[in-house]
Amino acid sequence: MTPPEPSPADSAKPARGPRRRGRWLLAALLAVLVTAALALLSLTPLVPEAATPDTASAAAARNALQQITGSDTRRGALVQITVTQRELDGLAGLASEALAPLRIRARLQPAALPGQSRGGEMVVDMSRELGAGLWVNAVALVRPNYAAKAAALPDLAVTIGRVPVPQWLSHWALARLWRQAQGDAAKPVALEQALRRFTIAPDQARVVLVNPGRGAALAGLAQAGGTTPDPERLAAAYCAIAGTAGADLPMLVRLAAAQKPPAGISAEDHNRVLLTAIAMRAVPEYREKLAGSARALVADCGASADPVTLAGREDLAKHWALSAAISATLGSQVARSMGTWKELADSSEGGSGFSFVDLAADRSGERFAMAAVKPQLARTVQARLVAITQDQMLPPELLTRPEGLDQAAFERDYTAVDSPEYAAAVRTIDRMLGNAGVP
Repeated sequence: MTPPEPSPADSAKPARGPRRRGRWLLAALLAVLVTAALALLSLTPLVPEAATPDTASAAAARNALQQITGSDTRRGALVQITVTQRELDGLAGLASEALAPLRIRARLQPAALPGQSRGGEMVVDMSRELGAGLWVNAVALVRPNYAAKAAALPDLAVTIGRVPVPQWLSHWALARLWRQAQGDAAKPVALEQALRRFTIAPDQARVVLVNPGRGAALAGLAQAGGTTPDPERLAAAYCAIAGTAGADLPMLVRLAAAQKPPAGISAEDHNRVLLTAIAMRAVPEYREKLAGSARALVADCGASADPVTLAGREDLAKHWALSAAISATLGSQVARSMGTWKELADSSEGGSGFSFVDLAADRSGERFAMAAVKPQLARTVQARLVAITQDQMLPPELLTRPEGLDQAAFERDYTAVDSPEYAAAVRTIDRMLGNAGVP
């Protein structure tokens, strides 16, 4: 007897179960994603937009940065860094501008822990726009480890959105950042060994630590968020121009650009190497910071002590070269922010004054660098640099722009760096640079 054939309804039954399970799994996955998004994301930023930088905030940021990166203390020696709330505000403002759309705010406040009435704590807030009206907010509460009998990593409570981060993970990330800040040091100092004392009062934070070396800051920044030149190629490029005596900047640039690119390197990476090498020669006080992991390789290059000049001025050569090197490794946003904040700081009491001539040299170096590291323009810029002249780097008419402006004079004529008057002055500089053929 032949069994009856299954009906269409019966044949569909075995497949219905897997399809239902697939739909349930998809729904569960979507629920997890929505829950995670609600926990991590927000429709509003925790940190408001940074205020327009002024002379006082720029001077405060420079004071703090000089403590952090400008020490001549030898590597391995103890260094003390003390920052006030005003200096923290300045640092946070500079970081927010240089790293936009990331926003940063740091606050000192009395400690909330019982028994620590004379102590303090630091709260660091961060907001990052993701697009589509969404933000990710993070809060880090930092306290000295009062329970430890000796120096120890601080108590660190981090929350991303509404999700707390385990302290062991926060400490691991902090130690990794410290390791990155030392660049490619041959013998990096672990954070637990480097941190000797850490205290916070309601009006200042103080840290005593082992100096990681003068080259730490820029090398670490480039590793964390930029592009570092190959150390061996950088050393070769720098050593080829280090002994050049009596150099003006255009001649130094022509000499560097005439170097034949080594095999296996792209035109844009070769330009990045050359611009960093030029800055190492033109700005000797930043040589170790720029060299990064190539420090040991360039130690015996026999650098000339003769200053490098542009339009007869050493400061203009430094502005052009340093802006080009920072733009090539960290990006134009960082270079422009640092250049503007430096000029604002210079307008403070005792400074050299705000200089639109310096700013023009900054913007020329930055524009050459950003074109030099674009794959479609890199070879064209190489050809330009081989035959570059002073007027093509900084047109003579820009040497007559206003400079030496103290805070009162700058604010009288330009109000602030976000004013229409200031924007018009910068547009004039850019137009003159463009007319001279600056990319």
